[in-house]
Amino acid sequence: MTMQIEELDDNTRAYMLRAFREEEASSLPYRSKRLSENGLQAFPRLMARAIVNGNEATLDQALRGADLWKTSDLYGGPISTQYSSEQLARSEFNTWYVAGLAARLVHEGETRCEVYRVVSPGSNGGSCPAHAGIYMLKEIIDGHRARYWPPPGDQARLSIPATPGCHHTIRRNPSHLKNGQ
Repeated sequence: MTMQIEELDDNTRAYMLRAFREEEASSLPYRSKRLSENGLQAFPRLMARAIVNGNEATLDQALRGADLWKTSDLYGGPISTQYSSEQLARSEFNTWYVAGLAARLVHEGETRCEVYRVVSPGSNGGSCPAHAGIYMLKEIIDGHRARYWPPPGDQARLSIPATPGCHHTIRRNPSHLKNGQ
């Protein structure tokens, strides 16, 4: 399940943690509707730990506790702890990776990034629109969660990841690297 993200180093992690803490301090930090009360309380600590020295796989393992999840969804159906933890871990770790790397690239003087598929389509990744291509970093930063949080979201905005479970992330603009600029 581990995503092949390219710049997950201490520098990017510092930007990720800063962005995460800013959202946590806001009046409306994101939380999965599937988390139980215990899960809602534990999530910020588990997420921060994964940002500092883990990845989506370590976050997934930390979220596997049955007490962290509601027993049924909004429609009364059972909630799969395995599916829910995997999806939330990938989505949230990627959300903070995108926010952190975008902030880092702007700080380094970059203006664009590439959006690419980080998880193969055959894996459990939910449905997300195809956004592969080159984008302005400002658009990526301004679109943080805009499509889905707070509900109902703005479907006209670009968000990477576009939805919980999305397969896309960002990296440095490869044409910038090829030109040696």
